[in-house]
Amino acid sequence: MNESQLLADCLQLQQSFNSLLLSSVSEGGEPLASFSPYVLVEGSFYVLISELAAHTKNMQVNPRASVLFIESESDAKNIFSRRRVVIQVSVRPLDEDNPQRLGIIEKMLEKHGSTVALLSGLSDFKVFELRPVKGRYVVGFGKAYDWDVKTNKLTHISAELLDSLKEDK
Repeated sequence: MNESQLLADCLQLQQSFNSLLLSSVSEGGEPLASFSPYVLVEGSFYVLISELAAHTKNMQVNPRASVLFIESESDAKNIFSRRRVVIQVSVRPLDEDNPQRLGIIEKMLEKHGSTVALLSGLSDFKVFELRPVKGRYVVGFGKAYDWDVKTNKLTHISAELLDSLKEDK
């Protein structure tokens, strides 16, 4: 499979979901896995989340997170090699007066329905931008690719590359 087809498959997998799996870390270093519905706008993921939620607090003190999109178990040919996209993101809250916020809320309404109107009207729900920094696309055994999200370039991760990284340490 050529690189452009791999990238198309990677993006298709990512965009086939209405929610993302979210990993954050607390101020004390405790990891937390959660999820949130999202919209993709100009390459960034936007989520509407409560300030009362642990993942929100985590991202406020540590503005980095990881998102995961993973093939369903029922669709996977092998449970050990489910296709997945993992993306490291930087996190930024959108202030209430940010002009971009209203457009994001409108896109969320279109994609996720009227619950968005209710939640966005609550004082504890805020819009956060999750901007991709780097990614990894795993297609199967021996088929993992580092993804430069700025250039949309995929680089196969081989045993030789991993060995050279170990030697650099």
